[in-house]
Amino acid sequence: MNRWLSPDKARPLGLVLSGGGARGVFQVGVWKVLRTDARALGAPPDVISGTSAGALNGALIAAGLSPEDMLSFWLELAKDPPVVANELFFRSLDRALRSLVVHEPVRALGARARDARILLSLLGKHRWYRRSGRLALLLEFLLTARFDNVSTLLDGIHTSFLFDTTPVKKTLQRYLGSATIPQTTVRLAINTVDVRTGGVVRIVNHRPTKSPRASSKHYRYEPTITLDMLLASASIPLLFNPVSVGEHLLWDGGLLVNSPMAPAVALGAKRIVPVLVTTKGNAAPAQLRTFGSAVERLVDTFLENGYNIDRKLLLDRNELAARLGDPDLRVVELFRAIRPETSALFNAGSYLYFEKKALLAMYEAGQEAARDWLARGPSVDRREVED
Repeated sequence: MNRWLSPDKARPLGLVLSGGGARGVFQVGVWKVLRTDARALGAPPDVISGTSAGALNGALIAAGLSPEDMLSFWLELAKDPPVVANELFFRSLDRALRSLVVHEPVRALGARARDARILLSLLGKHRWYRRSGRLALLLEFLLTARFDNVSTLLDGIHTSFLFDTTPVKKTLQRYLGSATIPQTTVRLAINTVDVRTGGVVRIVNHRPTKSPRASSKHYRYEPTITLDMLLASASIPLLFNPVSVGEHLLWDGGLLVNSPMAPAVALGAKRIVPVLVTTKGNAAPAQLRTFGSAVERLVDTFLENGYNIDRKLLLDRNELAARLGDPDLRVVELFRAIRPETSALFNAGSYLYFEKKALLAMYEAGQEAARDWLARGPSVDRREVED
């Protein structure tokens, strides 16, 4: 087993840490085992590429924090969430609602006949004599006769986020002991998305390997990683504020690159261990029995699709490298992902459920998953084996 994971200068090992909000504490449990188990790494990896929660964990690992200190960081987020509600959002919402209430009756006079026809048709469709039926009727009326009010309401909110994550910087700085992460021996990639262009911005603390396929124009080289860069990668759109980094205004990298393998390869990794926070497909319920389960599967599907795209691109690259024999395209061994085995803990609310008991349970689940992965023997992912 050590022949796969032991240090090897000829085959640098990379960790790819996906995003996933509060589920990121699962990765801390995985790292605890990979760092301390005699069958595993025994030392930090050569390369880490992370997005969102994975970027935070990757930076903490690269900076030399112990798994115990990393867990303490996550538990502190649960004890005293370092975010502040954006008052401008709620002031704007209040003004927009008041304006809508004042102007809607006047506007409705001009559309009375049309609205009456729609309302009559809805009365025949819904059980209006029940509360649930009245709510369904009103919702459908809003979405058919008055959908433009939704746009008016949203345009009246003069801010783009609900919570300000600036206080998180103080918590990060306290754990890191610095306002920045000076260049580390670990080659680190922080993955974000530019709000203005919609393009991926990959921030790396070492220059990409000398290869025409790892063009520096695709990577922003920053030997010193700032806390703003870390917060940018974890800035969930609409929920948290976007972060300015140089000429970029950045959002959560999980929008486009939730399991960022390409930066790990560009930084020289020849072996990659992905650590995901989504459960295996066969762990999901056969039926969507609740609205929450539908939300969970929707989010999981987006994240899984991102992983499967990255996975298949890397496997295609390996096939091309094997055919061409190009030294710049050496085969990269992709291990089967370490991921949760059950969906019991990883439900619809778990992405944002920063509660101590839940975080500890996911941390334990990470340790269990890593031990099971080691016990089975790390296996190399191949095209013929589908997740």
